[in-house]
Amino acid sequence: MKKSLFTTILISVAIVIQAVDAQPFPTKLGAMQTAHTLGKGGYITSIEVTQYKKENISETKQDVIIGNFEELRILELMANVKLVPIRLTYGIGDHLDLILGGTLASGETKKIVKDFYNTGDMHRDRRVYNQPVFETVIGLKYNIKPDVGDGLPTISVGAEFQAGYTIDHTIDKKFSDTSPADGTPFLGVIPYMAVTQQMMSDFHMHAVIGSHFFSDLNSFWQIGGEFQLNEKIWALGNYSNRIITNGIEIKRPTGFGLRYNLSDQASLSVNFTTAPGIQFNLMLGGLSKRITIPKAPTEDDFDLPF
Repeated sequence: MKKSLFTTILISVAIVIQAVDAQPFPTKLGAMQTAHTLGKGGYITSIEVTQYKKENISETKQDVIIGNFEELRILELMANVKLVPIRLTYGIGDHLDLILGGTLASGETKKIVKDFYNTGDMHRDRRVYNQPVFETVIGLKYNIKPDVGDGLPTISVGAEFQAGYTIDHTIDKKFSDTSPADGTPFLGVIPYMAVTQQMMSDFHMHAVIGSHFFSDLNSFWQIGGEFQLNEKIWALGNYSNRIITNGIEIKRPTGFGLRYNLSDQASLSVNFTTAPGIQFNLMLGGLSKRITIPKAPTEDDFDLPF
């Protein structure tokens, strides 16, 4: 029997500050990246609080390391934690962003070995192990096709490297970690490509495709859009078939929100999504400006002598 409960609302509040005359492009839309980068000197600081609850009660025996020996025991998981992902994204070049961060945890995560001493008593003969939960993240995003006003999509490629201790991971209904006293380490790589297309001046589309390289290989895709309701307000939406947070797979998160332009330099956005948690972002844009390809002159632009 397996139960999992996720908080169903994510509120994302973002204050965006952009250099004068610079085009305020969003580099992230809810749970997904966009193809835009910050520009040299720009940065984003992001703090999230994610509630995660799970109770995995197993009736299947598996190999468990007790002391220096492997024994067949029933292993269970109980988790009730707040995950706190912290990210700093910095524009180290006009088209290159560096992402650094980590995830802290507050709460209780434990694995329980039933019938620890092999007495046959599943209720009183048990050993409880508290589990470490955290991750570190480093990533890069490079804009290979900037927005130059030519009507073609903006394209970026990126990758994140994640390492730490996750809450649980099962294969064929058995925990992959056979040593509950040491926690569940993980190492993963997430390469992706992001595409942004300005359909109209008041409507932008975003798409991401990529892969998760953890204990196995899984592909993922994301799609999102922004629509300008008036001079100050943009409507936001995004959908992912899956995302990874601290080694935990969250399936089909969907988000909607609004972004309000407080001024030419600042805006406030609020996001609601089925992924768990609450998120705060502070963004300062770089000094790079949008490059526009000049329009080719036509015959009407010249004063002909005849």
